[in-house]
Order: sequence, then structure tokens, then C-alpha cells
Amino acid sequence: MAKRRGMCFSGSVEEESEEKVNRFAMGIATGWLILRHRPYRRNLLFFTTLVTLILVFVGAAPLGRILAANPVWFAAYWIVVFLLAAFVLLLAVYDLIRIRRDHRKRVSSLEQELAGAAEEARRLAREELEKDTKKGE
Repeated sequence: MAKRRGMCFSGSVEEESEEKVNRFAMGIATGWLILRHRPYRRNLLFFTTLVTLILVFVGAAPLGRILAANPVWFAAYWIVVFLLAAFVLLLAVYDLIRIRRDHRKRVSSLEQELAGAAEEARRLAREELEKDTKKGE
């Protein structure tokens, strides 16, 4: 009976660790999705900025006296606000870098398409010129 309980217990530990791994993988996939897609990234940037502004206001006005009374809570609250503001800044810089990179890719692909179209136009113009010179002879 003890062995059965031990096996059941070890099975549940394995299931819990597998569940943690699945949650971790899902978190990584969600983060990747948010960072790679501009609308999701912009929405995250907007909402984290909004939450940061609200926390700054709440910490300065309504909670100001309460936080000032206890230095530990004061420090903890403003550290959280500072970390959130730093996250917003990092996300904004990342968004700027991604936008610039995507723009460079689009410009280079358009330049390649334009070069191909210009070459095609030159070829067609030469063919027309050759036809006109043959007709003129």
C-alpha cells in the first residue's frame, strides 16, 4: 500500500512538473507572439503606460500619506512603479527598433521590385526601338 501511495505521489509530482513546463512554454510562446505582432505590442505598450500613470497618480495623491508613514511600503511601491516605467521604456525602444527594421526590409524589397520593373521597361523599350528600326528600313 505504501508503494502504491509512493507511486501515486511520484506520478503527481511528475504531472505537476510537466504542467509547470507546459505553463512556462505557453508563457514564452505568448511573449513571443506579443513581441512579434505590432498591434499586440502596441496594445501592451498602451496599457502598461496607462497603468504606470495611474500608479504614479495614486501613489502621489491618495496613497501619499499612507506610503510616507511607512518607509518600507513607500520604497516597495515606488520600486514597482519604477520597474513598470522601465518596462514601458524598454518596450517602446524595442517597438522603435522593430518598426525601423521592418521599414528597412520593405524599402529594400520595393527597391528590388523597382529595379526589376525598370529593367523590364528598358528591355521593352529596346524591343520597341528594334521593331521601329526594322520597320523604318
